[in-house]
Amino acid sequence: MDDLRSPLVPIREASAPDREAIVRIARASFDRVYAFFAVRGLGRADPLLVAEDGGAVMGFLEGIVFPGAPPIGYVYFVAVDPSRRGRGTGRTLVAGAIERFRAAGATRAFAAVPKDNDASRRLFESLGFQEAPRSALRRWYGWRGITAQIRMVIAPHEVLMARTFTDPSPASVQEAPGPSS
Repeated sequence: MDDLRSPLVPIREASAPDREAIVRIARASFDRVYAFFAVRGLGRADPLLVAEDGGAVMGFLEGIVFPGAPPIGYVYFVAVDPSRRGRGTGRTLVAGAIERFRAAGATRAFAAVPKDNDASRRLFESLGFQEAPRSALRRWYGWRGITAQIRMVIAPHEVLMARTFTDPSPASVQEAPGPSS
């Protein structure tokens, strides 16, 4: 497996003492609604990763693995302290989540990205994610995909991004119907 992480940005599983820094970064990175949901989801995130520099938390990622055969990996939130952006931290966090999704047996990872957030889209695209129609979850996973999509809470102004590791389905991202709202 290729290592997509930057060797310069150490990541680890978050712990209780990291909460204050995560909340600070969420509030500095997101509008009030996204920050609220990022903080609210901390207790349910798995993986919950932090990137640190000299012991200081400089970014975090909240993900989830939806159970089933195969599991479905989803990145809920990724944020980097505004003063530390542009150093590969977000890329390293997402790559760390991808490794954990693969280890859990997932064949794909997903993320929802605001349509107008070019930096976030470029980040996910640089790691092999492609825009996928919302119907892809239903098509690839049936009812379980619909349930996962409901729990993902993809807003109307967001696009679904998908990265396939191995493809057990009859259709790849490119073969699925075009993007829908």
